[in-house]
Amino acid sequence: MPPYESGRRLCLLMEAGETRFSVEATSIMEVAAPGPDETSLRGVLEVKDLSVLLGGEPEPGPGMVVVFDVSPTLAVRVRSIVEVVDVAQAPHFLLPPGLGDTLTALSHSAVLHKERLYLELSAEALPHEPGAMSPPPEHRVALTEGLPERSLVFESQGRLFGLPLPLVSQVVMKGSSFSALPGKGGAVAGVLPHGQALWPVYSAPALLGAPALAEAFIVLIEVAGRGLGLCAARVLGVHPRFEPSEEPGEFRAPGLPTAVLFLDVQRMFS
Repeated sequence: MPPYESGRRLCLLMEAGETRFSVEATSIMEVAAPGPDETSLRGVLEVKDLSVLLGGEPEPGPGMVVVFDVSPTLAVRVRSIVEVVDVAQAPHFLLPPGLGDTLTALSHSAVLHKERLYLELSAEALPHEPGAMSPPPEHRVALTEGLPERSLVFESQGRLFGLPLPLVSQVVMKGSSFSALPGKGGAVAGVLPHGQALWPVYSAPALLGAPALAEAFIVLIEVAGRGLGLCAARVLGVHPRFEPSEEPGEFRAPGLPTAVLFLDVQRMFS
């Protein structure tokens, strides 16, 4: 985590889609309520949906309009304005790698304010039309081949997954500090500040092609010196013995209702 900044740094904190953002106050010309049709500001500036611009779903109205001091002028509708605050003394984090090139162009860091994480947006890098956001790169799926030893079993989107216990660092609640990422697609559900870094949080089912859904728990693991998380709806505990199942990568353990799928995360994320 970089050291705290000195002086004052006023930022506008706002919410759009499922993501919270922080924007330098000096890059904002105006904050106002949208017009009656929610598509223009005083009939002069076209108002665009920030969630849609960043690859997400349309925002339910009416929300608020933020006008950015960029060329050409950009007016966007967001879900809500949180507050204007000095974030100079707040904890700042660099975004981890692997979140996608377009997100990296939009944001390099995040700030933690009142236990909530806000992605720091660069106003100059904001797209003026939808379609500019691309999902993070896909990871090649690799399944465990050898018989697993002592492993943590968790459930995600109705399916059981297993992780060798030496890889597991901790199991935490998702909590209010978790932040979803803008856009949709890809296997990354969001980022979580933990310790002195941001941990990318993946969805195991999304690595196999399902949507990336955030769930109540996050299993933190360390692979080749890299920290990352996996979403979990519930954790079924540690199981010491497994037997091969009929499908590749699946194994059974006494007391578990279904087979457990073991992704070879070391090969996938090394």
